[in-house]
Parts: sequence; C-alpha cells; structure tokens
Amino acid sequence: MSALNESLQPDRLRPLLLDFWQESLDIAKTRQGLALAVPQSFPDGWQMVVDVLDHLPAGVKISDGGRTLGWLSGRGQNIETEAVSRQIREVCESCDVERDGYELLRWIPGALAAVDIHVFAEALVSIAHLHYLREAKPRTLDIPDQTLRRIFVDHHVTARANAPLQGKVRQDVKVDYLVEASSLIAFELIRRQGRILPTMEQWGFRWPDLRAANPNLRTAMIYDPHSQEIDRESRAIGRDVCDLFCSYEETDRIHEFLATASS
Repeated sequence: MSALNESLQPDRLRPLLLDFWQESLDIAKTRQGLALAVPQSFPDGWQMVVDVLDHLPAGVKISDGGRTLGWLSGRGQNIETEAVSRQIREVCESCDVERDGYELLRWIPGALAAVDIHVFAEALVSIAHLHYLREAKPRTLDIPDQTLRRIFVDHHVTARANAPLQGKVRQDVKVDYLVEASSLIAFELIRRQGRILPTMEQWGFRWPDLRAANPNLRTAMIYDPHSQEIDRESRAIGRDVCDLFCSYEETDRIHEFLATASS
C-alpha cells in the first residue's frame, strides 16, 4: 500500500485533521466572555475572530464585532448595493445570523453548542467571499466623503482635495481637503476600517508638526462609527491634536467648526 493510500485511512486522517483544528483554534478571555480565533479564514488568509459574550439578558451572544463587513468594505466592496445586501441577507437567514450595521451576530438563548460557533463562522466565510462580486465603490462616493463635500457646498467654500501641506519635519503631507480662508482648515477622513489606533498614532505626530510650520492651521478628523473602532486611546489622541474630532454624522458640529474657522 502506498504512503498516499495509508494517509487516506480513517485512523490516519482523523488525527491529522484534529491536530490541524487544535493548532488553528486559539481562545482568550475578554471582559465579557471569550475571543476565539477559529480555523476559518478570510480570503486573504487571516484567521477569523469570533466573540462569545456571556451574562447578557438575552443569553449568549456570538458576534464578529463588525470585522467581516468591515473587511469586505475595506476591500472596496459596496455592501449596501441591492445585489450584495441581498446576498448577505440570504446567508444570514440560512445560518440564523442577524445583522446590526456592520456587526454580524447570533443569540443563543440556551446552552451554547460547538455547532453554533461552527455554523456562525461558516456564515462569516460565505459573506467575506462576496468581495469577489465586482460592485466596487469609488472612494470619492463614500458616505462620509459625500457628507463633507455637501457641507462645503452649503458654506460656499472651495476645498482642495488631496492637498499638500509642509510640516517642520515632514514635507509634503497630503490632507484630504484643504480650505484656505482667514486660516488654513485641513480635513482628514479616516479611511482605515476596524481598529484605527495606528492611524491616530501617525496623525498624533503629523498634526503638531504641520502646526509648527503653519501656526494658523485648524484641523479636523472625521470618522465613520459604523466601520471603525473608536477606542479610548484613539479618541484621546483625536481630541488632543485636532480642533474637531467627530463622526461624519455629527453634521451640526462640522458646520459650526467650518463657520467658526473660516470667519
């Protein structure tokens, strides 16, 4: 019998698979339950992480924390088109998964079974692979971008896109929009999906450096609460180095900031 045939015997193949699943699975405690790095992965090879939250009124909650749709959106897929949203809805219905904004979740009212986690992870895989559907959205048509452009129109100001600014240390730093009024007003839209702390740490240096070379510079950073994780550290950096740090949905604050900064 060949070595290949030997590996195809049940008593040889079963331990091979069990070893792989054992090595792939990683479980860590969190504040409300557990975080599981499951054997399933995104199309780019990164393992999927599933949160299991306990001691909640409705029972045990299995959640992806918004990672899957955030990943999909970050790859340029428009998850709100009729075709893509229908595919997401069909997968959710077939696997008993709910969608809440970017978060995919499932409530387990009774005892949690291993099959519940497995089916949930398989649903995430199916949805992540929708990035092969080619209904990509141009970055300039992002909702935060559209919102900001509309505010510029309302205020009758001209905003230069992808404008260069000179810092004291860093030269030719590009900002998403630059308004030249009584003072320079720079707007930066946070594009990174999911955890934004690395982006905030970069701009935690860039904004003070740009201000050192441009004393009349006013700065604003706009984020998307539906696809980005605004943790305590990110919020602290934003509030410390920006004149305005807010969600694109806080249009009143953006209007007020632009009116004040440009007067």
